[in-house]
Parts: sequence; structure tokens; C-alpha cells
Amino acid sequence: MKSAHLLLLLVFIGCLSPFQIQAKKIRDKKAIKQLKTDLGFLASDALEGRRTGTEGERKAGDYIVSVYEKEHIPAYKGTYRYPFKFVYGKEIDKSSYIHINGTNLPIDKYVFALPFSENKSVSGDAIPDVLEKGSIWVLPLYQNKEEANDAHFDWEKYAYDKSKEAVSQGASGVVFFDSYNAQYAPEFNPKSENESLSIPVVCIGYTAYQSAIGSNTNIQVDMKVVIKKTERNGTNIAAYIDNGAPYTVVLGAHYDHLGHGEDGNSLFAGKDKGIHNGADDNASGTSALLQMASWIKTKKLKHYNYLFINFSAEELGLLGSKAFVKDLNIDSAHIAYMLNMDMVGRLNDSTHALTIGGVGTSPVWGTVMKEHKKEFKMIIDSSGIGPSDHTSFYYAGIPVLFFFTGTHSDYHKPSDDADKINYKGELMVMHYMLQIVQQMDNMPKPQFTATKQSTVGKVRFKITLGIMPDYSYQDGGVRVDGVSDDRPAAKAGIKAGDVIIQLGDTKIQGMQSYMEALSHLKEGDKSNVTVLRKGQSITMPIDFSK
Repeated sequence: MKSAHLLLLLVFIGCLSPFQIQAKKIRDKKAIKQLKTDLGFLASDALEGRRTGTEGERKAGDYIVSVYEKEHIPAYKGTYRYPFKFVYGKEIDKSSYIHINGTNLPIDKYVFALPFSENKSVSGDAIPDVLEKGSIWVLPLYQNKEEANDAHFDWEKYAYDKSKEAVSQGASGVVFFDSYNAQYAPEFNPKSENESLSIPVVCIGYTAYQSAIGSNTNIQVDMKVVIKKTERNGTNIAAYIDNGAPYTVVLGAHYDHLGHGEDGNSLFAGKDKGIHNGADDNASGTSALLQMASWIKTKKLKHYNYLFINFSAEELGLLGSKAFVKDLNIDSAHIAYMLNMDMVGRLNDSTHALTIGGVGTSPVWGTVMKEHKKEFKMIIDSSGIGPSDHTSFYYAGIPVLFFFTGTHSDYHKPSDDADKINYKGELMVMHYMLQIVQQMDNMPKPQFTATKQSTVGKVRFKITLGIMPDYSYQDGGVRVDGVSDDRPAAKAGIKAGDVIIQLGDTKIQGMQSYMEALSHLKEGDKSNVTVLRKGQSITMPIDFSK
């Protein structure tokens, strides 16, 4: 069999004339030149890391649109740009105030409400360290100077745990103070993952503590806390080849990155984060998508329509692809399949290792991939759920494939620059994807199959429900973005869009209490789960047996 395959390969090579071989070299040289141009601009310092909602991301979006226009690939449904809003975090409203012993303490960097506070006004007399029911508790944030100057001391966790204790003992509010002039002074955390409590909680820095509290044993507190959500904007970009076909193929790649690391997702250990240019992540996928769109137009593939989507806010939790699927009513009734390119620019020249996810989402993928295996060492992941935008389409019942050349030491660091891209390797991946698209253009709409989830985030539990949570949801409870077939949630009857508000004996306020509830359960347990569905509370039994 090996000799037969070699003979076929030699015959194929022999069929190419010197002119055809030279023409292919010229086309590849031109393609690499265009990749370098597109990727070089997208990963330049001028775009400041393409952080979602920034001027840098807008410039990247303008460039992407200009390429589609130059290639005469029309906008999708009349517009290239699809803006969306999402909840990013929290901030202290200007109506908040803190008065102690008649002194107004202006809300600033060192005097602030904590993000897990209840929006409420309270007033009353207080005595430091006297913990009475119905009173405002006044507590030190640090127990000693060593703790105050320890960079690893998690003051917010300490404050949250103490505040939870205060709630359980009937306190009406909590005032924390820094009496040690901490070297690493506490600040308001807009991205705090701690769930809201039922009392207002504030923190007072060293200077304000000295002027307002000091050695006073009787303190009069009057405070109002208003915490509100902050929103940010992202913009997806979509171009479309309309062949009048009944089904559409989606090719996608996210174009956002980390900016200067402001959102806390940088892996750079240095103090000065610098610009995260994201050449591989994901200027590589974006530049590949632009050229794939041009190739598909040139090839005049007609069996399907072709939709090219450049996603925003992938780095913040697949928010752009989720918004696109939801806002545009993307579903399996109209979409044939989806191919996703994320970090395809660092193919190893020695191993040629290429990871492909989603192979189990349709029976056809195994056959198609075998026919085009060629130059790559394939690393196969069957799951349709992964750390990129194809997941949003998988949960819409659409077969997906995810292309990835592997992680590296520059991942999510300022060192992920264009000079480290393997352009010839990226071109190899693009040719491989084009072969799949060309073969699929002669085939019927692929059948969708559900797959098992290969990983469950960073934290492993003894059991899982089998849901994809909406991490951007902050209105209490855990909203379900997707449900995996044949898992406890699906068997119980939980649906996408439901908001889980109780699991067992634990009320679910958000991801924190959801994970706490899971930690109390084990395989074989039976319990109840309560969800809100279109405003109606529904309780159903849930079984964690195999």
C-alpha cells in the first residue's frame, strides 16, 4: 500500500508541467507577501494590541473592511460592521457617599465601596471591633504591619469572607480601615468575581482613617453605596458571498487581542505590561481568513454561500461570536458548518503538528481529513467545545472544525510579534483548509453530532452539569449558553437561556456560588435544580449518576 501511494504521488507530481509548478510558486510567494502585509499591520504597535472597544481595534476593523472591499466581497446583509454591547465590570456611582463623625470622605482611589456591596443607605453609631447584631461593623483590614506589606495577601478575599460573616450575624454594614499605611494599598476592583452581599461595605485608606477615625472609640457612620454595571462595545465584521444556495458555510477568526494587558489576561510577569501585539493570537487567523475569502471567491465555489466573520471580544469570553449567533439568529437550519482559525501562525517546521478540534461534530470530518492529511502530524480533539469562537456555533447545533498550530512561550505576552510567524507554515494550513472547503462544496450539508466536553475550565469537580455558562451575565444566577447532550443538565430538562438560581441547598447568585454548589456534590448524587425560564421559576430533579 505504501508503494502504491508513493506511485500515485509521483504520478501526480509528474502531471504538473514546469509552467504549472512555476505558477504555483509565484502564487504562494504572492500569498505570503499578502500575509506579511496584513498580519504586519494588524500586529503593529500602532494598533496598541487591538483591545476590544478601543481605537486600536477600530483601526483593525477598518483595515479588515478595506480588504473585503478591495477584493469585492460584499457586506453581510448590507453592513460589514455588527456592533454589540456587553457588561464588562462594575463601578461606583457618583451618588455614593461616606460620612464618618460628620466628615465627608470623598470617594476616590483610597476611599471606596467594595464591588460586592449591596446598593443601600445605612447610618448609626459604631464601635471598632464590637460586633453587634443590627449595627455597622468597623473592622481593621490588616491584623499587623507584616500583613499590610505582604504583596501576596488577598485583602479582597479577607474582606469578602469577613463581610459574609457580618451578614450571617446580622450586621447592617461594614467599614474596613487601613491603620498600617499598607505598601500595597487596596483599590476598587471593577472585575471582582465576588457575588453581591445584602449589606453595604466600604474601605477607608490610611489617611482617611487617621482623620476620621483615629483613636475615637465611638463613631457615627452615615453611608450610601451605589454600585452599577459598566458596559463596553465590540464590533464583529462580516462579509458574504451569496450564491443563492440554501445553506451557508461560515469561516471565522477573532481579531481582538489584549491591548496592554488591562483586562488581567496577560501572562507577562513584568511590571510594565507593554503592547500585546498578538501576532499569532490572532492576527495570524485574521490574515488567513482574509486570504481564504479571496481564494474562495476566485475558485467560484457555488454549492454553498460563504460567510466570513471576524469576531471581537473573543479574549473576554467568546463574547463576539456569542453575540453574532444570538443577534443574527444563526442556527443549523441555515448554516452547513463552521471553520475557525485561531493561532495558526506558529507551525513547527520539524513536527508540522496541527491541532484540529471539533472532529467529532460530524461523521464526515474523519473521512475528509484522512483524504487531505498530507504534510501534517494531526493532533485530533473530537469535542466541539474549546477555547475559541467555534464553541458558540457548536452550541447552535452546527458542525465545526478548529485549526490551531499550538501554544508557545509568547502566548498572551508582549513578545508575540510578527517576526516570529512561520508564514510558509501558515500558508500550508490555509491550503489544507481550502482543500477541505473545496471538497465539501461538492457534498451535501454535513450531519451534526454532539460531543463530550473535553475540559471543564481551570477547576475540576467530581461532577459537572454539562452546561456552557454565560460568563458575561451579572444579573444574579448563572445563565446557560449551551447544554451538552446526554449530561445531567440535558437529562433534567435545562435549556439554553435558562438562569440557574438554585442547585441543591445552595442559592446561586453567580459563578462563585455555582462552583461552591458543585463542590458539595459527587457522582451518584440526586438533587434538585431551579431555573428561571422566561421569568418563570421551574424546579426539576437532577441526577448525577453515570
